[in-house]
Amino acid sequence: MSEARSSFETQLGLVDQLIAIHGKLRAGRGRRYEQDALHRAGVVLTVAAWQAYVEKVIREALDLIDVQMRDPLAASPAWSMHIFQLRRSAILNAVKKFNTPDDVKVRDLFQDSFDFSPWPSWEWCQGRRQWNQSETRRRTNTWVLVRHSIAHGFELPGDVDWLQGDNGQARLTLNLLNECRKHFVFLVQQTDRAFAAHLRVSHGVALPA
Repeated sequence: MSEARSSFETQLGLVDQLIAIHGKLRAGRGRRYEQDALHRAGVVLTVAAWQAYVEKVIREALDLIDVQMRDPLAASPAWSMHIFQLRRSAILNAVKKFNTPDDVKVRDLFQDSFDFSPWPSWEWCQGRRQWNQSETRRRTNTWVLVRHSIAHGFELPGDVDWLQGDNGQARLTLNLLNECRKHFVFLVQQTDRAFAAHLRVSHGVALPA
């Protein structure tokens, strides 16, 4: 497991605290507004943790390659170190500009940095979820859009059936917050495993076990 994944799980502890607080709130009209604030905050924190994971795991891979190239036993020529440092700077600059962790931008950042696409690992066939990678990507993009809507004070997306309540209006609930959490836990687990395998096979670098 990468250090980035470990950090992601630590960040999710804040979401778990919100879920615990939610359980302590009693029912009632006033409480519903408080619960809605918790739902929104939980989604924002979860998507932020996903974005941070992507950024951190790429930096982590670069650091491991840097250590490997500086190993006296590896005897990397000076010109290869120079090329790596130039490439490292370009990748880190791309990471700094990364701000919307949707499916395409995540794929492009990994692809441009390490010639790796996480999409094939995103197929989710477990229980009631029988999702190919395209469906997982659509769900990811919806959650990213929900985060964007909350952060910028927009209405929640009104054209997503699983966000709609009995009145046809988009809303967030505790169940949906838990779904959001499960979704990004799955993405991080799958991406971390697939990226670690890619680094090992294609670059001879091993992320922490």
